[in-house]
Amino acid sequence: TNNATINFENKKTNPTVRVMGGDDLFVDLNGYKIASGRNLNDLDVQSGRNVCLLGKTVATTLFGENLERPVDKIVRVNGIPFRVIGVLDEKGSTLGFSWDNAAVTSYNNVRRFFSGPKSSFSVGIKVKDINMLDAGIGEAEGVFRSIRKLTTTEGNNFLIDKSDSFVDMLLKNLQWLTISAIVIGFITLLGAAIGLMNIMLVAVTERTKEVGLIKAIGGKQRNVRSQFLYESIIISLLGAAFGIFFGILLGNSVSILMKTGFVVPWAWVILGIVICSLVGLFAGLYPAFKASRLNPIEALRYE
Repeated sequence: TNNATINFENKKTNPTVRVMGGDDLFVDLNGYKIASGRNLNDLDVQSGRNVCLLGKTVATTLFGENLERPVDKIVRVNGIPFRVIGVLDEKGSTLGFSWDNAAVTSYNNVRRFFSGPKSSFSVGIKVKDINMLDAGIGEAEGVFRSIRKLTTTEGNNFLIDKSDSFVDMLLKNLQWLTISAIVIGFITLLGAAIGLMNIMLVAVTERTKEVGLIKAIGGKQRNVRSQFLYESIIISLLGAAFGIFFGILLGNSVSILMKTGFVVPWAWVILGIVICSLVGLFAGLYPAFKASRLNPIEALRYE
């Protein structure tokens, strides 16, 4: 079940706790570690006695930060009493699902108390070496075809998932996110280019007399064009500098919270500088040409 409520005395969790059933190998196979207490053993599983392991989120909600305190306490899972034999160490979240907002008991207890028409059962297999993974899958498939009494001509009526299949799914989702980010970024850049062009057009209007003076003392059209183009590019690069700084700051703040490494994406930094330079160049072209074509006499008389 994904919507269990666990309570202890006058405290209780939200009805979002996931109750999972397994055996004494469940903790190891699913990447958990025991923070306090002990793991399920074979007697717990075969006898079906009401014992459970609590995820860290559930344990801290009911008992506070001391992870030793829940051990040997009686909690109620959807009103059914269970003795806590251990607390699981923090594991984190995957695709928005918290592995710490969970309770683990034996699969016999799940069958008795929590199973329904949509219950899902799976067999977890772990190999000692990554190079043995394909051989392990082949062996598991052969064993399970025999259990399902399938003939050589029949296809599998079960599914084998490798751990890297979830990685592939995440990478595909990330590809769509990247495409979406690129589209949003393009629209943002288009709006920024239009805004920068308007700023430079206002600058040309406000500095008409200055342009006229430059031309009156011998300045050529290319000098005026270069001046306004350089200003447009510098403004755009200042925006890039602020964006890169705050992007790296925010990204690495998240990485620190998630306990991953500090990263400076140099390829994206260089690409951002190039793109912003091009945006500044194209946004400043029309205002620069407009300024360079001003008549110096009329420009000097401009108020």
